[in-house]
Amino acid sequence: MARIIRVGGASSETSWHEALKDLRADDVLMLGPGFYYLPQGLTLTDITIKGTGSVPEDTTIEGYISVSEDSRYVTLENLCINTSTDNNSLFVPVESDGYLTLRNCFIKGNGTDTAAIAVNGKVTVELYSTKVINGSVSMYENANFRLEMNDSEIDYKSDKYCALAIEGQGTAIINNSNIHGSINTFAKTNAELDINNSEADYILLHGQTWMNMLNSTVRAKDDSCLYLSDDSWSNIMNSKFNGGVYIDKKTRTIIQNCTINRMVVINEAKVTMSNSTVTAHSDFQDQSSCEATRVSFMGNMDYEYFLALSGNAHLRGHDLLLHPNGADLAIQDEAKLHTNVIADKGEKLSVECDKRPNVYILGVQWTTKRK
Repeated sequence: MARIIRVGGASSETSWHEALKDLRADDVLMLGPGFYYLPQGLTLTDITIKGTGSVPEDTTIEGYISVSEDSRYVTLENLCINTSTDNNSLFVPVESDGYLTLRNCFIKGNGTDTAAIAVNGKVTVELYSTKVINGSVSMYENANFRLEMNDSEIDYKSDKYCALAIEGQGTAIINNSNIHGSINTFAKTNAELDINNSEADYILLHGQTWMNMLNSTVRAKDDSCLYLSDDSWSNIMNSKFNGGVYIDKKTRTIIQNCTINRMVVINEAKVTMSNSTVTAHSDFQDQSSCEATRVSFMGNMDYEYFLALSGNAHLRGHDLLLHPNGADLAIQDEAKLHTNVIADKGEKLSVECDKRPNVYILGVQWTTKRK
């Protein structure tokens, strides 16, 4: 039978160390405001721990926590876990088969390559209104996971490490959340990644990753704020990319109702775009291809070409808007452009091409030139 154990506060209540000595499955620990020390860490089995302060930091556990191999669930609510040693703040082992749930928690890592939340085994991880700083949330190679992150935040900006690392196999659902740092998948990843109404600094996808992205923003202004590679498939809608989108290898990508600063597509990547805008520069290379409908390709003074195709790249357009803004269009090597254009600014279109028959543009006057 579940017990409610009150720790801290009145002198008649159980002490922290007494409570830890007599933990039983399904116990609920109610911790009063204060600091609770775990210098050697603590392994939990089927336990709920709740802080009773007004904010998570009122009830702080100084140390780290592991989930036992045979635990069905561990639930933490309204708590702060402050880990100053080189340990995972929360660790889920390979043998696990259960749930780890955090509600209104504040998890502090130690700022190294050691993950703040390290997930292995078969597990469902639920983060509700939770903040993780100075460390990543990491699903490792042996994980068979389901991650649900709602109204939460990971704050781990690093040039070396990602904020949310997804390896292994499973599903990660990110709703109404904020990632200060990068979301990464890897060569051995076999996962679905759903990002809804959220923001991240970077998203870098590898392996077999299926991403659905809706009403979200990637903030970084670097050349690869979104990097899609390997065999990843992506469906991106109503989203904004402040920097460059880089798509390569055998990826398949659908982009709808999006705004992108610049885009590079190479190798054998295939892209389908509709009702979207690329504001500075678009470049298609190698064997890549793009089917674009009602897409605006624009230029600015930072790039010689607002749209460039080379190698054997092929762009087939329908009702495109081309706004060079002083830049040129380049169709080089064996690349081909077949499109009709909606011209609404009366701009002169200058096309630098190696083979004029490879260029078919209907709806606007254009002239050829050689470099």
